Amino acid sequence: MFSLAISIYAAEIDWNKLQDKAKEYTDKNSSGQGGKSVNLSLPSQPTGRNIDNSDQGVSESDQRYISVHMKLANRHFSRKNYARAVEEVELVFERQPDHGGGRFMRAVIAARLKEHDNAWHNISIARDKDPENPKIKSFIEKLKTVAPEPEKTLGVAGIFRPLPVSASEKACDVIEKLLKDASSYNIISIEIDEYSTEGNSVWVKMQITCSSIVQKANIAAVLEKAAGGRVEILSGPPPQGEEKLLSIKFEISGMPVENKQVKPVSDLREFVKMIAEETDVAISDTEERDAENKILDTTYEIAVRDFKSLNDFLRKMSPYAHKFRVISLKLAYITGSQTVIWRSKVQMFYQMS
Repeated sequence: MFSLAISIYAAEIDWNKLQDKAKEYTDKNSSGQGGKSVNLSLPSQPTGRNIDNSDQGVSESDQRYISVHMKLANRHFSRKNYARAVEEVELVFERQPDHGGGRFMRAVIAARLKEHDNAWHNISIARDKDPENPKIKSFIEKLKTVAPEPEKTLGVAGIFRPLPVSASEKACDVIEKLLKDASSYNIISIEIDEYSTEGNSVWVKMQITCSSIVQKANIAAVLEKAAGGRVEILSGPPPQGEEKLLSIKFEISGMPVENKQVKPVSDLREFVKMIAEETDVAISDTEERDAENKILDTTYEIAVRDFKSLNDFLRKMSPYAHKFRVISLKLAYITGSQTVIWRSKVQMFYQMS
């Protein structure tokens, strides 16, 4: 009786090499031991994700961090150094995105700078956090006298990021919102076409593949609410066996694809490396192509633990990019483990200095 004994740490498993060893053993025993073979099960693509949207709370270390930066924000605010105050309060949001005091301060600063959309964006988050707060109520009444409350916010509810300045940013916020929703649990891949523009609207077309029956109506509803525009399901009644596929597009209205206030970047590679480390994403491959007017067309292959981390990276890079999009997402395992990640391909158009 023969046996195959393999002892190796999970994180170090090379599945291709392991398959070769298994095949070698199988061939050997097939010729000399009556055709016996090894039944070796290797991991395949994940069939879904666990989605936990419960309140995770704020740790003691985060509370200390928040306290320090709120004190600094208040100091700069009292001196009317609004730029520094915003920098500090944005650090607070990284640890507690719906921090009521921070959102209230950010709304007041935006109102004083006559950035009324931004003021409404932040005060709405503060109101959701503390709806009976008299200061928030009073501020809202004053804000209404100079800027009526918008029927549709430019941002995506539940995605606590600065207001998007381009359809490139908002499209990724919408996708982040979709992947936080329970109806997306069985999505295993997404392909995203080039954005198309029709009049004052930008359309984002996606091909979604699921491991089981696609939650078509729920996905459409999430996209419509998040994008604030129309949604069209492009795939008709599915043929037998294709109920796992969905072709759909959503509309982003009143917002250009490109960032009109793009900043030039000089040492791009070092900057990308720094932001990747800061946002905890792994870039495995990069392809660069020169375009006109000192614009660099760059494609990255990036592995991330969740889409939020990828969007963190994109938002950090966005000020230096004319436009960007996620080309594809594919659910995968880390080699040799059952840890689920997204493998993505991203295209960005940088303005070089």
